[in-house]
Amino acid sequence: MESIIRTIFLVSICLIAGTSARASEFAWELSGVAGQADLDPLVATNQSTITATHHFAGVDDTKGPLALASFLDPETRIAAALGHNRQTTQVISPRGAPAFPNIVSDSDTYAVSGRYVLPAKTWYAGGRYLLADRTIEPGSLLTGADMHGATISAGRYFGAATTLDLVLDRAVEDTQGTGIACMSSISFCAAVVPQSARQTRDTATLGVLHLRRFRSMTYTLAGSVADSSGEAVIQSGTFNFSLPSSLFPPGVVFFKAPVITVPAHTTKASLDRYLIYSVASELFPTPKLGVRVAYAGWDDSSTLDYAYDVAATWFVSRNVGLRFALGRQHSHASLGDTDIASVQATGRF
Repeated sequence: MESIIRTIFLVSICLIAGTSARASEFAWELSGVAGQADLDPLVATNQSTITATHHFAGVDDTKGPLALASFLDPETRIAAALGHNRQTTQVISPRGAPAFPNIVSDSDTYAVSGRYVLPAKTWYAGGRYLLADRTIEPGSLLTGADMHGATISAGRYFGAATTLDLVLDRAVEDTQGTGIACMSSISFCAAVVPQSARQTRDTATLGVLHLRRFRSMTYTLAGSVADSSGEAVIQSGTFNFSLPSSLFPPGVVFFKAPVITVPAHTTKASLDRYLIYSVASELFPTPKLGVRVAYAGWDDSSTLDYAYDVAATWFVSRNVGLRFALGRQHSHASLGDTDIASVQATGRF
């Protein structure tokens, strides 16, 4: 219910904003997105984002499909976004054990971005900075987490209908919480360890977008390849490991249970390095309507395998657009596929 109310609210804002737009040019875009991702029955995620974009010189929307206005008439722009994400994870208890409560985490995301287009409208460069603050309800070993990331990009127009761009992205996630220390040789766990971890992932993406016209229709072809790698640094605090008396031969008596003190230490590990290949195509039978299909595959990833989605974009009027998308993400490391659905409303003025 909360997600539905948020969706209606965002759509209403965009509809109101779009009513005052000029007929052939717009300087502002206000968009709202509400989405849901479900990995039944383990994880459910609800997300909403609202973004405001200002085009300094205004964008002419008469050159082709309305959804491609900023591609066909590139202008320098700046944007700010605010998002909220809630993830609910169901904890599966062993048979006969008491049920554990679900783990709920909320995160708020703040982002600013911009793109500068050179006067000849051939070269452009941009960047983005993102900050996310995550809070977790009791019941998890993780007590807190936050993330920040930065992106820089540069690209070039080849003619008026083809772009080639390079994007460099770095994402850093810091977490704090506790871990459990175990002795694998005897399958025994006897200590709670204070831990903090930092994961840094760098991703370089090379992408191309090409637009073609065929009679009254327009279609786009897009493709990209990304190389992603990273490193994790885990810091564990000092903890005491108490050994149970049942591990010692009968007749051995201790005045106090044997205790092993483990000093604080730092562990470094490399994250998976993998390639991501993606292709997409969008067909516009009319300037107001577009249908898109996309596919992405992960090569050498230990978790994700592939993802695909289908989306439809419909401009109710020249200044108000709606977008609906359905997709699925497959991971061999999970117990099923993640189904993704989203709705987006855009108002221009």
